Amino acid sequence: MDKKIAVVGMGQGGMVAAIKLARAGAQVTVFERYLEGKVSYPWRDDITASVFEDCGLPFPSEDVYVQKANWLFVSPDEKGALRVPQFPPLVEISPNRQKLTEYFVNLAKDAGANIRYGENIEKLVIENERVVGIETKNGIENYDLVIDATGMYSKLREQLPEKYCVQKTPSNLDTMFAYRAFFKKNEGAETFFSDVSNTMILRHMDSDGIGWCNLNEEGNVDVLLCNISRPLTDEEIEERIADLRAMNPILSDEKLFDRKVPLSVRAGIATPVADGYVALGDSAFMTIPIMGSGIESGMHGASIFADYVIENDVQDFTAENMWGFYVKYFKDYGAGFALLDIVRRHALRFNSKYINWALSGKFVTDDTLKFIMLKKDDERRPKYKFGMFSAIIWKLIFYPSFMCTILRMAGEGIHALSVATHIPKKYSFKNMGKWSKKYNKLIEKCEAKAAKRAK
Repeated sequence: MDKKIAVVGMGQGGMVAAIKLARAGAQVTVFERYLEGKVSYPWRDDITASVFEDCGLPFPSEDVYVQKANWLFVSPDEKGALRVPQFPPLVEISPNRQKLTEYFVNLAKDAGANIRYGENIEKLVIENERVVGIETKNGIENYDLVIDATGMYSKLREQLPEKYCVQKTPSNLDTMFAYRAFFKKNEGAETFFSDVSNTMILRHMDSDGIGWCNLNEEGNVDVLLCNISRPLTDEEIEERIADLRAMNPILSDEKLFDRKVPLSVRAGIATPVADGYVALGDSAFMTIPIMGSGIESGMHGASIFADYVIENDVQDFTAENMWGFYVKYFKDYGAGFALLDIVRRHALRFNSKYINWALSGKFVTDDTLKFIMLKKDDERRPKYKFGMFSAIIWKLIFYPSFMCTILRMAGEGIHALSVATHIPKKYSFKNMGKWSKKYNKLIEKCEAKAAKRAK
């Protein structure tokens, strides 16, 4: 494949595509606005370790990741809690984002890609409604394909001609506004539950988000606060950190680092392609809606794209010729994420009393969760007890308002899954217009309903 390809941004999606396309012989150039060593954030996120094998990449060295820690989900009233069972080693891991970026860069260089740091690319070159290049600090550079990996607020995506039906910007309602900080640990103090290092409070202080307080591998305390739809004020941050400190003795008042970051929690964009252009990773909202993490899903999406281009010998990068990759992505991941998006919109607006009850031990217990999540050969998995699941059904029946809320959420989620699985198999401007309108309306209507019920 002797084609010139520009990858704008060092998002995981862009880098996986760069590696695989460079290996196939493409002339790949990666543009990154930050300087070398300053890319990404100095924190960890959880992913499934098998994603590297799935994408045809070597497993990273041990300095890149640690084993995923155990988690405790805490109710809004902070009286109930549910332990999430930890999978065996190397099933789930937590890579350091900055070190993971360096890992991708080294693989891309080994594949023959050219890396250009300190270049902020904000303008596409478009001729006859086709992307033909980018404007760099050195002037216009022509490319056969521009891969947009600049993130959810991509300025490149906004410039595409209307006929491609590519969503310009995300809504605030599709965004998780996060505040993340690291503090020194209070020496001698223990975590909220002494045997669990990661604590997440659902609807923390009755917000439409979460709060967590985690003891990380470096011995520091990792704090995350978030709201859906609006940024946190400085006053809210202070109040919520004070609340976390009251329940977590490990959290000192000596802050090491903090940052406010918007994260996409939206199911995948309706269409990510235009002639000469494709959005990957966060630029195409390829994030897991429940978590807001795009590492794993972005890697999968980019791998599917690169494999599709290589296997189908795509030489002319039109929207029509590239569309098949997104059909496969939706089949494998995107449709499921549409369901999760609907679940997330409802779950974060649940009345706190429902979550308090569900995590009080009266609905689901630690043993029930272990039985569901752990494999049969895992010695930690408890033996089945008669009535383990029938008891849950009876509890739902005798709490009809909660059951109705769950059924409504499930029904809308299944409807979203149905809509998403009917993504057009063939590309045309007419198909894209219809599909984009239907798909986006589905999410907008759900958001409106969830917000209305929360009042």
